[in-house]
Amino acid sequence: MMFSKLNFQYLISYLGLIPFILIIFNKYFILQVNEEKSQDFTIYYTLLIFVFIGAINWNLKERINNLTVIYGFIPSFLSAIIIIFNLLNYSIIVIFSILILLICFQLVLDYFFVYLNTADKKPFYLLRLPLSILISLSLFIIIL
Repeated sequence: MMFSKLNFQYLISYLGLIPFILIIFNKYFILQVNEEKSQDFTIYYTLLIFVFIGAINWNLKERINNLTVIYGFIPSFLSAIIIIFNLLNYSIIVIFSILILLICFQLVLDYFFVYLNTADKKPFYLLRLPLSILISLSLFIIIL
């Protein structure tokens, strides 16, 4: 009975926070994984989420407007730039700061592009907003 009310997409989305929790737990308690490797993993994992959120608005079964296509592509492009910055050993604080800004900026843009004119804003308030806040806080805690 409980599982029939459970939204599997929400569950999977929130389970995506586990790697952040493990990195934070390792950083402050276990200390088994090298900090540089943890930071690299966090950058790449965050970029996967960022790109996934950008692409989720694409509907390949129907033709969508060009602005939506560009909006869905921008996270991939920006992710490639972040990867290059990381490979060129840019400041990790700068990279993490950019990631936090991108996650927050994407949240605001998603509200205006995706949720503003929809009657059901529940996915935004129960999924996008809390997850974006938790990811940003995790990134902040990891870089401290």
